[in-house]
Amino acid sequence: MADVFTLDSTYLAAKRKEIKNDPSYARYKVGSTWYQAKIEKAEVLNSGVVEVTFLIDHTVSGNITVTGVELYDHNGVRIGSKTVSIARADATEGILYVCRFQLFQVTENTSRTGAYDAL
Repeated sequence: MADVFTLDSTYLAAKRKEIKNDPSYARYKVGSTWYQAKIEKAEVLNSGVVEVTFLIDHTVSGNITVTGVELYDHNGVRIGSKTVSIARADATEGILYVCRFQLFQVTENTSRTGAYDAL
């Protein structure tokens, strides 16, 4: 892989920290309504995975099913989203939701099939 430009590990660590600091709030969808949730914790794990946690609390009463989650940055721009199906019992449970991000460099695999291998 001599022809691959490799990003420095210090640079990747800085980008992971930047990604960790980006989320400002989360949203979750119940029925057709989106509800905002605060970020409880954001950290870079020893493995290099960025982990962002938020709580789906008792804002919505009754037995519910959460069908979507989103993260937003400090400018109100959506970072990403995911379709989910998570059931919660009436006001006796909260849902601690964890988003995990991996940042790593890849290169096209040697068979040139369009797949990629991590460096």
